[in-house]
Amino acid sequence: MRTRITLLVLALLLMAVPASAQQLFDFLGQTVVPGNVGGMLNMDSIMRDPAPGTTPIPLDFANYEYTLVVMNLTLDSGDGTSASPQNYSGGMLVIYEDNGTAADYANPATFHDGTAILIGNLTTLNRTMFTATLGSAAGWVDWTGGTRLDDIAPVDQLGWPFLTGISARDTNVEPGYTEQWDGKCEPEEPIVDTEDISWGSVKAMLR
Repeated sequence: MRTRITLLVLALLLMAVPASAQQLFDFLGQTVVPGNVGGMLNMDSIMRDPAPGTTPIPLDFANYEYTLVVMNLTLDSGDGTSASPQNYSGGMLVIYEDNGTAADYANPATFHDGTAILIGNLTTLNRTMFTATLGSAAGWVDWTGGTRLDDIAPVDQLGWPFLTGISARDTNVEPGYTEQWDGKCEPEEPIVDTEDISWGSVKAMLR
């Protein structure tokens, strides 16, 4: 009897072990940065398969294009110069899934079509330039909607780090934009899929 109980405990522990691969939404995009307080920051980006990592929810990169956009992030302080960090708040982050028109920086609307699978609030963001052309930004995302929101447990929907490197070099920036952003949005802890299992199935595993 003691052996069966020990095996049961071990089986339950094994089912609870999370995957070890890094989970992230990986993106490369173009950003419009405001120069004055009260202005809006907007970003259009194309998501990439993060292999050997994984996306936090399953995505079909073979048959769909995924875009990640930031909209209406308000500049609260800073003037956009290399010597002045900027603080933002109140923006929205949306991930779209589309099997139609390919995203094209010459036509920003192509980043906003398709199905909004995840919608979140980009609650705060700090942008810092280390030189005239290189910098970074960091913020926080709370997921609030989208057709795939239920794929993320409520306890895992809040407080996702949003991190990006910044390049303002002319060779990296598309016409109509200010900077290139190359970054990721990721959960603080890996998201683990849950699977219902009956008591009979557990006992069958131990026979």
